[in-house]
Amino acid sequence: LYALPVFLLVYFLDLYEREPMSLVIGAFLWGAVAATTLGALANIGWGAVIARSLDPQVAARWVPALTAPWTEEILKAAGVVLIYLIARREIDDIMDGFVYGAMVGLGFAVVENVFYFIAVFGGETEDVLIGFFLRVIASGLYGHVLYTGLSGMGIAYFTTRRGQASLGKRLGVAVGLFGIAMVAHFVWNSPLVDFFPEPPLEGAEFLQVLFATAVKGVPLLAFVAVMVGLAHRREHRWLQAALASEVGKEGIHQEELAVLDSPRERRRARREMGRRSGAAAADLLKRLQRQQVNLAMVATRVDGEHPDLLRQRAHCKAIRDALSAMPGARGEAPR
Repeated sequence: LYALPVFLLVYFLDLYEREPMSLVIGAFLWGAVAATTLGALANIGWGAVIARSLDPQVAARWVPALTAPWTEEILKAAGVVLIYLIARREIDDIMDGFVYGAMVGLGFAVVENVFYFIAVFGGETEDVLIGFFLRVIASGLYGHVLYTGLSGMGIAYFTTRRGQASLGKRLGVAVGLFGIAMVAHFVWNSPLVDFFPEPPLEGAEFLQVLFATAVKGVPLLAFVAVMVGLAHRREHRWLQAALASEVGKEGIHQEELAVLDSPRERRRARREMGRRSGAAAADLLKRLQRQQVNLAMVATRVDGEHPDLLRQRAHCKAIRDALSAMPGARGEAPR
């Protein structure tokens, strides 16, 4: 249940084009099933190699940091690559990569947490609640969702910037974001900047755990927040540029573009339409907005008076005409 709010938050981060639910669930399942299974095998194998190569006490402290970051991040990122190979047109901007990567990371985190609750914290109610505090409440903002979200952004940048950036730049950005994810994972698993109290936890030590996780996790969280903000700004610019030549034609009007550009305004317009004309009219307005976003996508793929573009314009007009015919829908401009 605790994963559901994170799932919805990530899913709705894309301002204009929601990813197909089948692919989103596929990404989640890759992280939950494939990446965890293969990651466990890889970590056990490489852990044994490191344990034989280092002093036992050193190995015990450093094995998680020397194995999991690169084995798990490679396996999770492979899920985003697979989604691109299966449905290339569904990854057309950086935010798409973040959504798919974060879903892979969320699936991985859920299964890994259940494993820890049972195998590490003992499976008893009191111990599981302590584990839940440590791994979900204190650490939940900083883990696999961010790591693989960054890797997904790098993959999306590499695949969607052909013709806009050189191969070297695209590869550098992709490798750089993946490297940041791996380094953040390394720091999290390592004994570096470790302010965690020794177990068992009592009283104020629970607050110390919150501080310790924040020290390791807040810098990455802030960096990802900036990256997502930049991706949102790019989405705004993309929509405006894609529909600039379409405004005033039958597909979209100027006042509709002003509303379409803001998720908040789109929701407000649907609420007002529902108040005036009922739920059916609000649903029809939502459908019009979705098809106008699709109009932008078609406009970026074809030129001029291409049949696909003409069909999409006509489709938007037909929805608008049907909406205008509903009682009360034309009482005000549909904002």
